[in-house]
Amino acid sequence: MAETYELQDKGEGIAAESRADELGALCARVRALAEELAHRPNLGLTAAPKREIERCAEIGLLTAPLPVDEGGLGLGVEPGSHGTLMQVLAAVGGADLALGRIYEGHVNGLLLVQRYGSAEQVKRLAADVREGMISGVWNTGKPELLKLMADGEGFRFEGEKNFATGAAFVQRPIVTAEIEGRGWQMCLLRMDELATSIDRSFWHPMGMESSESYGVDFTGGRLRREDLIGGPGDFYCDPMFRGGAARFAAVQAGAVMRLHAMFAEWLDEMRRGDDPYQVARLGEVAISAQEAAMWVEKAAAVSEESFYRTDKAHVERMIECANMMRVAIERIGTSVMQRVTAGVGAHGLLQPARFERVIRDLTMYLRQPAPDATLAAIGRSSLDKSHKRSEGSSYGFWSDGGREESLPAKYFERIYARDRDPWSFESSEYERTKYEATLMALPQARYRSALEIGCSIGVLTKLLAVRCDALLSVDLSETALAVARERLHGFAQVSFARMQIPREMPEGTFDLILVSEVAYYWSLPDLERAADELAARQKAGGNLVLVHLTEKVPDYPLTGDEVHAYWLSRSEWTRVGGERRERFRIDVLQRR
Repeated sequence: MAETYELQDKGEGIAAESRADELGALCARVRALAEELAHRPNLGLTAAPKREIERCAEIGLLTAPLPVDEGGLGLGVEPGSHGTLMQVLAAVGGADLALGRIYEGHVNGLLLVQRYGSAEQVKRLAADVREGMISGVWNTGKPELLKLMADGEGFRFEGEKNFATGAAFVQRPIVTAEIEGRGWQMCLLRMDELATSIDRSFWHPMGMESSESYGVDFTGGRLRREDLIGGPGDFYCDPMFRGGAARFAAVQAGAVMRLHAMFAEWLDEMRRGDDPYQVARLGEVAISAQEAAMWVEKAAAVSEESFYRTDKAHVERMIECANMMRVAIERIGTSVMQRVTAGVGAHGLLQPARFERVIRDLTMYLRQPAPDATLAAIGRSSLDKSHKRSEGSSYGFWSDGGREESLPAKYFERIYARDRDPWSFESSEYERTKYEATLMALPQARYRSALEIGCSIGVLTKLLAVRCDALLSVDLSETALAVARERLHGFAQVSFARMQIPREMPEGTFDLILVSEVAYYWSLPDLERAADELAARQKAGGNLVLVHLTEKVPDYPLTGDEVHAYWLSRSEWTRVGGERRERFRIDVLQRR
């Protein structure tokens, strides 16, 4: 029997040991339980693993994804926990794939409520989970959508769901439904209070029978407004939606690693370790299992970096990793099953051999929706990144950092070819606020000669022009410059030029140089060269104004703070003004 574990005081959260130590201890308990469960005889049972779920509750696994102040460990919620979460999912999947599917759904449900629910909703769900209740996510339905219809002070369901994992025993699932034509709405159900009917005839799969993913008819069931989680459409928000696929892929990866261990044990037990063909086959399986383990580790690292971020770059990074992982694990799993099947032969696939259960379940579980669309999304992402930075292989190694070279001209041309205003310069509240702050930061009311580097489509150029006798605005995208020229038609004091700073530099001197949202596209050597060249183009008293986003963007060689810190270290200028706001900073320098 696995060791029974309880938090010292569930109401007060974790006592004594640090959360990191607790997460490590949890992982050790899960692995011990997984080893025990994985060596059970295969009796061909198709019922839900309810006793195994109870064992998970006993070692603290069900409450682990709850907030610390609700008696949990913040598993998958708090920073520093994603490595443990992915290891736990893989371990449970390696013990029993149906159990892994149920637990992954439980984690998913808890994460969704904590991301989109109110504090009171989180508290109520936490209380239920501490009582041993299980969450899950039921999203798949028939072509006729499950609907929520307004009914008095609440709502009434009309319709059904299929593939409702744990339909007969999951008590607190997240269910999605179309709400009054406004979009897909998450609901946190109390199944013990809801009138539903279960369709067991729907679920006759070749594997994963014990996940009991039945059909559920919700028609006539009533729901309170307080049980709506978030708003319409939140369920499909990323990175939680597509990025979350890495979690079920980790469960599948655990089964791949288990097949490797089982095949090695079988060869030893059958005294086949001297068979060179079998040993070579085991070597192939070992490599594949290691690939699966590496994907688990990679997804954990990317989730740790991106799960808590909402900026476009981090969201896309997590989605891409999840897409690649689910496709890779499907291929690895299929290959490993083929090799193991060839190795153990027909006798190894008869009950009570453990191979039979794992291969049967994994074959079914690997079938996930929209595989072709997922593969195409990976390809599109690769195309997008082919002209900037490689988030994939680079000289044989996975590239985690930004590129060392400045972003090339074709990067921007492709962006402008798809969207006339790709950064919403014309409509963004962020841009409007930043432009106002930039103009207010200028030390002088008017400048004789000004240089704007990176003018894009000319929105800021037009605001700046009225304060300059002569303004030269440059950009390396001819597409963007065409829009800027049209916008500034009639402004005789403004001229435009296509230049790739610092490789190309304008003639003359400038008493104002504006470098706004452009210098983090440069490599450090190019930043140094730009500073040298611009210093030579300013006389004493001239102003250099730096304006940049302070959030880290993985595709950019530098951050805004790195750009400003470097320029402030230069002896040619002294800082005379500026400010730092929530998302950007302005530094005003004066040439000495």
